[in-house]
Amino acid sequence: MSDRTVIIGGGHVGLTLYSDIRRARSAAHVKVLSSRVPRSAGTTLTMRNTMTGEVDSAPSLLTDFLQSDVEATLALASADCVFVTVPDIPKVRSAVVNRLLDEVGGRPVSVVMIRGGQGGALWLAECLADPRAAPWEVLLVEDSLYGCRVKGSDVEYKRKDEIGAAHYGRDPRIPLEAVARALGDPAWLSRFTLRAPSELIFDPLGYYIHTAVALDPSNVVRTARGERYLHYSGGIDPTLGEQLNAMDAERVALASGYGVKNETFPQILKRQYGHEPRPTFYDTMAATHDLYRSLSPTDMDSLRLSRTLREDIPSLFTMLELARVQNVPMPVTYAFASALPYLLDRVGLAITDIDLYPKLAPGMDGTVVKRLLDDRVKYRAKDNS
Repeated sequence: MSDRTVIIGGGHVGLTLYSDIRRARSAAHVKVLSSRVPRSAGTTLTMRNTMTGEVDSAPSLLTDFLQSDVEATLALASADCVFVTVPDIPKVRSAVVNRLLDEVGGRPVSVVMIRGGQGGALWLAECLADPRAAPWEVLLVEDSLYGCRVKGSDVEYKRKDEIGAAHYGRDPRIPLEAVARALGDPAWLSRFTLRAPSELIFDPLGYYIHTAVALDPSNVVRTARGERYLHYSGGIDPTLGEQLNAMDAERVALASGYGVKNETFPQILKRQYGHEPRPTFYDTMAATHDLYRSLSPTDMDSLRLSRTLREDIPSLFTMLELARVQNVPMPVTYAFASALPYLLDRVGLAITDIDLYPKLAPGMDGTVVKRLLDDRVKYRAKDNS
């Protein structure tokens, strides 16, 4: 079997994935499609596992990073496994999925959608009803395979112990084995827990744990004066912790309204990283200072352009749409959404500056939502039988 991997996106997740592939298999055939070539390309990468303290090195080849359309087209044409790591920003995801349909549509390929269960999950399910996607084996990953941060040639990461994923296609083993093969480690197979797409959509929580922290008035002041803080442990005070805990509880209640059992964020942290919950949400997050190394934006311009806003605000409105059609109350989450025009204005943005996914059609209820998500599995199975 051939082994050609393409990673779409050269951010923290894409570069960590690339590094991990190169670390395990220095001769791997892997290409990264990105809008820019990182400064570390062509150097030796240093990988630091923040959970174990393990330090590895990985070669980085300048020729692995492609920018021209011709090179990208050739790489996609021969790819067996494509990882999509770009943010779940509507315009960005639309461009990527349309390109995949045009260039790898109609042939068998494993497509691994990092953050596949996010705000665009319903939109993506409809896109995958395209006949060109029928031969694909699609793995929707709840979030990332890692917690990670890349600075120059230094890659700080931690592999998640358990990763929720959903599948569209004939056999979930195909994309799962493609991931393990690309990363050169069969142990990756045991890290995934398969769920239905309608279950996965309630797992993401960046829409509050990212956006509410970044736009908290006290944190905006810190960003405006150039102060950087650890997002999860340094950006949450006890008062904000209470708000986030309430929004977290509303997410779990929303899932329950659709008949889906879900976990609180502290429970997710224990599942993914073995991080034990503390007495309060604030205490739990304050204790993540060695677990999460994500820093706040460097300045206001960075905040305005950040995926924290561009990716997670669309997810916020998707969640509120899901709550609306199923009549599930989310008062704290709705109050936060209502305050967004004011909060965004403080950083120099308007709500219309944020690209959103389409609202759900009038008359749609939770049963239709679940069918749109999960019946795609049946469609694919029938189509490929």
